[in-house]
Amino acid sequence: MNFRKLGMNLFIFVLLVITASAVLPAEETAGAPCPKKVAVVLETVKAADFIEYLYFSGIGRPEVISVKSPVSGVLSELKVSEGSLVDAGQELAVLNAGASAEIDQLEAAAAKAKKVLTARQNWKEKSERAIQSASAEYQKALDALNAKKAQANVTVKAPVAGMVQSVIAAGSEITAETVLLEIANPRQMLFQFPLAAADQGPLAIGDKFSGDLEAEVSAFNDNQVTLLVNNESNQVKPDVSYTFKRLKAEYAAAIVIPSAAVQKDGLGEFIYSVEKKRARKMYVTVGASSEGKTVVEKGLSVGAPLIVSGFECLAEGKKIRVVNEEELAKEKAEVAAKQEIEARKKAEAEAKAKQAAQEEAKAVEPETKPEPPAKAEEPAVTKQSRFRVGLVFGRFSINDKNMRAYYGNWFQNIPGIEMSVHTIKNIDVWASYKLYSQDQTTSYFGDPVKFKLAPLSVGLRYRFSPWRFLEPFVGAGLNFYSYKETIEGESDLEDTKGSAAGFHFQGGTYFHVKSVRFLLGEVFLKYNLVKKTLAEMTPDGTDKFDLGGLEMGVGLVVRF
Repeated sequence: MNFRKLGMNLFIFVLLVITASAVLPAEETAGAPCPKKVAVVLETVKAADFIEYLYFSGIGRPEVISVKSPVSGVLSELKVSEGSLVDAGQELAVLNAGASAEIDQLEAAAAKAKKVLTARQNWKEKSERAIQSASAEYQKALDALNAKKAQANVTVKAPVAGMVQSVIAAGSEITAETVLLEIANPRQMLFQFPLAAADQGPLAIGDKFSGDLEAEVSAFNDNQVTLLVNNESNQVKPDVSYTFKRLKAEYAAAIVIPSAAVQKDGLGEFIYSVEKKRARKMYVTVGASSEGKTVVEKGLSVGAPLIVSGFECLAEGKKIRVVNEEELAKEKAEVAAKQEIEARKKAEAEAKAKQAAQEEAKAVEPETKPEPPAKAEEPAVTKQSRFRVGLVFGRFSINDKNMRAYYGNWFQNIPGIEMSVHTIKNIDVWASYKLYSQDQTTSYFGDPVKFKLAPLSVGLRYRFSPWRFLEPFVGAGLNFYSYKETIEGESDLEDTKGSAAGFHFQGGTYFHVKSVRFLLGEVFLKYNLVKKTLAEMTPDGTDKFDLGGLEMGVGLVVRF
């Protein structure tokens, strides 16, 4: 067989397949049922005033009020517990109860000090120094008495209505400003939102927000903003998200288009315009966006035709058919109805087939047997193409220096076959078998020398998700090589043969063809690591026979 001629013909055919695949529109290679002419709705780009809003959305929580102790001492009594509902002004706790004995002692001390002061004031020979000392002692006793009275039997009341939480234990020793408990106030609701750097500038404490509810900014920092909502009318419901907005900026005579018309790919944002009844992709620079509208800063001018629908089937150069919104909605409804009818027919056919199979089974086996448990539905992969078989043709190199020096042409054609079976997720078990040959003559007698290598490779391939008509893959695995070198004629040199094993790494892509779904093109690059330890040294002083090297090629694959 002339492998060179077969390989060249196969190579040319695969190139034709790849070229045909490349010129197919992206939506056709994706497998979507797109028409030759896409129905689209057009708008004429106009200049308009645009208002940009700052939006926040989230779920609120009640404002939490900390109730603190006004004095130091002991928490004598708690009149509420965790979860209690209280009204504003309701008694919550009593501090320093049972201090009557201490107050009686301080009252007695104050009375005694007053008596001493009065006596010194009534001396016949008055001493101002003695009177001042007695007056100071009396004032000191009064201060101690008043301070004790101020701290004794102090009643703490609720500043707001709400639910009690985080209560400390009765009998605890406390200092002034110790938090006794907290009250969750449902009349004041707080909404906290993460704050982007671009939104920090327009905010200030007290700023008003509108939207679902009226609110104002109660606090913010570099990372978060807090909005306060007056909930006296109980309009904030639990576990319900609310949206707030505030004017951020105004733009006069801006180019404003529907946000849905802005598409994005690896190169950036773009829109579709129309030129000679075909879709034309135009990359644009977009600015502010709000309430379904977007400002276009560069790349689009007033008066340009803008496509605002049909994007699922659009591509650069795709033919279009202009319709109005009512016609487009009608066509989509007709397509959906048709798909629903087809699905219903398919379900009915499957049900009839199942019923017929059951009746046939009953006729063959009339005995009543318990119905086996329903068989779990097989993974979707079993209903798709699992097997791939193909012819490959490539170029193969051997790293061994002695081989290269003797045979000269070290980068040779290598035809072969490959097959794979899909296992789990995107992983295939893959194998290939190829034939490699080299011819040379001995230097003295000119006897023919033939070297033949049969590489067998097995491994795993991981296939990435298809992108347009491409389906890239990477893989790795084991190599098993068998080789033989024969010498014909009068030479005394002996024939040699042997085997070697090693590893390989590979990568490449399949090419999908829309018109022939079972046929794939393939391009691959593979590097082999295979070495054989020889019994004798080679002329260059090494005992290693390096059969590894680079391999590249193309293929034609059938899937089923």
